[in-house]
Amino acid sequence: MMGMRWTNWLGFAMLVFFLIIHEPIWLLLGFGTAASGSMEFDSTKILWVIPVVAYVIVAAVLIVRGGSDRDQA
Repeated sequence: MMGMRWTNWLGFAMLVFFLIIHEPIWLLLGFGTAASGSMEFDSTKILWVIPVVAYVIVAAVLIVRGGSDRDQA
């Protein structure tokens, strides 16, 4: 794991950050609990899904495409 490039570490840090703040993101996307206790979805906030998915895709690409430092030699 020490042979990872800085881009790999950036992608890993992005995913860890996403896991830490996932609860507010669910609320931002419109998922919430109703007064009755059931889950509700507010479809007016659906456009927030696009940047969230893009963030996760960028983080995954940084992890996968980075390779190791030994590959550059």
